[in-house]
Amino acid sequence: MESPDGSTFSLRHALPEALGDCRAVEVLERSLAQNRLGHGILLHGESPAFLEEIVRAITSVLLETERNPLEHPDCFILRPSGKARMIKIGSEAERTGGDWPKNSMRRLVIDIQKSSNQGGRKVGIVFEADRMNTQSANAFLKTLEEPPAGTTLFLLTSRPYDLLDTIRSRCLNFRIPAGTETIAHPDWPAWTRAYREWLGMLLNGPSKANVPHVMLGAYGLNARFQAILTNMTTEAWKAHKETLPEHITDDEKNAMEAGMSRGYRKQLYGQIEKETARYARDIETANPGELPCIALNRAIEVLEKSAGLLELNFNQAAALELFFLQSLRIWTAR
Repeated sequence: MESPDGSTFSLRHALPEALGDCRAVEVLERSLAQNRLGHGILLHGESPAFLEEIVRAITSVLLETERNPLEHPDCFILRPSGKARMIKIGSEAERTGGDWPKNSMRRLVIDIQKSSNQGGRKVGIVFEADRMNTQSANAFLKTLEEPPAGTTLFLLTSRPYDLLDTIRSRCLNFRIPAGTETIAHPDWPAWTRAYREWLGMLLNGPSKANVPHVMLGAYGLNARFQAILTNMTTEAWKAHKETLPEHITDDEKNAMEAGMSRGYRKQLYGQIEKETARYARDIETANPGELPCIALNRAIEVLEKSAGLLELNFNQAAALELFFLQSLRIWTAR
């Protein structure tokens, strides 16, 4: 496989080390080399950043460009927008000069049907594809059923089963692992230590002496979690927005920032689940038979319920508070 400058290109070497050896990257690289990538590619996984890195690398090869491939005239991008962060189909009222509004499904469908600007391939990328509403999903499905020649369509999502079955079945599906990705925020190790200490108080059982500490500990953990998430998002967004094309609207930027926060939040929730399981294993190792597995299972179920509420735009502080309060009942009633 050759890169735009004629040198040998390796997809795995163009990606972070955590991604280079995964099975999905190996298959994608082989498909690129054999020019058998297919017209519909679904990339899904826990890390939005990893998904974007992969689609950038592949798009660079397909469009034969050394510059930012997402700014190439034959790369068409669609992202969620608005407070609800939905991918809209585009309304007649928004048309200007006969054109469908930017960042709408109808605009994407029209753009990828046109001839290539550079005489080569075309690429369409739908970020957070699970945010398509019914109209957008049906319009995209029609395009998948009759794909334009020389066009590759990418869907990126952390929730593949929220897509229509008919869309998933028409795409090559690749699960991108989150690898050994760790939380880079300097306050996160202290948060996990405080969380383990809090679980320890629960296991010791309620008493007049520790009940206030348990309750204040829960609210303190929640407040620190929200501060870490906000700081991670703010710092990452500050760097990312400098790389955005000038034509990106404020509405799109707001949705992108919200999507970034959503990705970090999911990563943090995943770390809470791992830390809970790790703590339970440590207790079981030190005191066999002391900790029923059912307590751990119930705690994980409550955490997943909290995460599910967030996908319904439930207040994120209230959702995590629910997890802590339910955890109090679970671990003290073991």
